[in-house]
Amino acid sequence: MTNAKPDPEVLAAQEQFQREGLAAGDVLTQPVEEARAATRRFQAWLNQGGPQVASVTEHVLGTTPPLQLRIYRPAAEGPLPTYLHIHGGGFALGSLDALDRWKREIAAEAGMIVVGLDYALAPEHPYPAAIDQVLAALRWLRDGATEFGVDGRRLAVGGDSAGGNLALGALLRLRDAGEAGPRLGAIIYGMLSAAHDTPSHRELGDGRFGLSTAKLDWFWTRYLPDAALRQDPAAAPLHAELAGLPEMLLQAAALDPLLDDTLNLDRRLTAAGVPHAMTVYPGVPHGFIGQTAVLEKARAARAEVVAALRRALG
Repeated sequence: MTNAKPDPEVLAAQEQFQREGLAAGDVLTQPVEEARAATRRFQAWLNQGGPQVASVTEHVLGTTPPLQLRIYRPAAEGPLPTYLHIHGGGFALGSLDALDRWKREIAAEAGMIVVGLDYALAPEHPYPAAIDQVLAALRWLRDGATEFGVDGRRLAVGGDSAGGNLALGALLRLRDAGEAGPRLGAIIYGMLSAAHDTPSHRELGDGRFGLSTAKLDWFWTRYLPDAALRQDPAAAPLHAELAGLPEMLLQAAALDPLLDDTLNLDRRLTAAGVPHAMTVYPGVPHGFIGQTAVLEKARAARAEVVAALRRALG
């Protein structure tokens, strides 16, 4: 990591974002509502273009607070395999519109239903509100979403950053409850541990590539007001026993203080005998997958997700 440098495409994209006056919200310098608004503006720009899908439907589950889902259906007949994706944002930022273009691309290319969700955010709703909502969404997709064309026997779940934490946590809870769960988990630069003394934090945590150790500490503190929960496998799933999980796909960004979370998860899945694949994408920072309009490596990562979904779900 000592020679970590952004790809030329990343540098060009960052210059373009600066010209457009766009940046993800910064919780260290902005009130959380301002940071959320800035993040929404940035994501709206990234979401421009991309494919159309046959239908986009919204549905609300009666959780506390209520959970809004967005269901992207491709032009395909019959009950379809379905992928639930959980957005990132440190448990505090992001919305139902996060990765909208990416989710349309996945639906169109995989020929599957893709579902996004607007889970409850911290600090207003700390742990376990979000993970409880993710579990409610997975159980509904498995057992009660046939009217939307969902084949509840062929599910996958994934998430990026904090969403990767929630996806892994949900898989663990379903396993522990002895319930039928998804056939595939996709963990994309997951925010899996509150330990910030790793090599990737020491080398990449200063914020020069966007995400910083200080921001991650802010996120963890708001998500887990009880500091003791930082060691709890239910909240920080890198500490959990991993045997018995389904097939996993791991993706990481080389210029990311969270890189070691993925590398450590890879090692622990191997030790637990869980089938999985991992790709570290060089030259790109945390958050890169949403930039398919401008980054070839974002498109390559998307293609890898599509291929894994097809293999796992048919």
